Amino acid sequence: MGTKGKKGSGRYARLLEPSPYAADGGEKVGRLPRKIPVGVLRELRHPESPIKAIRANCVDCSGGQVAEVRKCVAVSCALWPFRMGVNPFYGKGSE
Repeated sequence: MGTKGKKGSGRYARLLEPSPYAADGGEKVGRLPRKIPVGVLRELRHPESPIKAIRANCVDCSGGQVAEVRKCVAVSCALWPFRMGVNPFYGKGSE
């Protein structure tokens, strides 16, 4: 998780909250992104579009090697069609 010490402590603590489910025993869970101010989300420096987030995930999955994303053969992965950072379904009709 990248924080030291108790789960939920440290610089990401404001992004967590106690689970609303009693069965979780008060464990911390991620807050809903819509309830976090945009400025706080931007501080995380994550991509702001789903397509860019998918691309970033694919680069991470490929060991940080951008060239390997193009060569990916994990065609059963739900993100595979989007790995190049574009939506291949956008603007296409049935063929």
